[in-house]
Amino acid sequence: MARTQQQRREDTIARLLDASIATIIEVGYARASAKVIAQRAEVSDGALFRHFPTMSDFMAATAEEAGRRLIELGLRKVAEIPGGKPTLEQALTILRDVTVDPTNTVMYELAVAARTDEKLRDTLRDVMTLYIKTIQETVRPSLPEEFEAAGDAEFLARLALVLSSFNGAALFGHVLTEPGFGEAQIPLLMRLLNAARP
Repeated sequence: MARTQQQRREDTIARLLDASIATIIEVGYARASAKVIAQRAEVSDGALFRHFPTMSDFMAATAEEAGRRLIELGLRKVAEIPGGKPTLEQALTILRDVTVDPTNTVMYELAVAARTDEKLRDTLRDVMTLYIKTIQETVRPSLPEEFEAAGDAEFLARLALVLSSFNGAALFGHVLTEPGFGEAQIPLLMRLLNAARP
């Protein structure tokens, strides 16, 4: 049966997003040109711009897809825990594991590039806001006791602190190789979070 135009369109977009994520992971955002991505996706250079008005719009879609994959990875890891209710330590381990996943490299690369690229920053802002909100909404039901004990604002502040810690460690992990840091990070965060309980 012949594919519809909509199916062909969705297939091309999926191939472009796969290629973009793989290219950024492999060679970085700075070398992820439309031409390189299109070649990897096995489509013409013009195919990208038939579906996305600008490269910034395409990179926002890339970030959205990378974020979706990372949330899905975290949910799969939660589902592997009996009852789907992780302890605080298990939740921290899952968050850490997601931040060191190669797909998260895409988020770092785009966030760093957006610091000096106003157009990219403007297109990424809504995508990243939604991504962080989705993380919050995903983590909250997994840790109901933590959320109830801390309250809304405090819980979200703690989550932001944890994510910043893991993201920072993952971002600099390829150049800072302090022995034992990886093993010490979660126990240290556990002590800090437990000490902050009311």
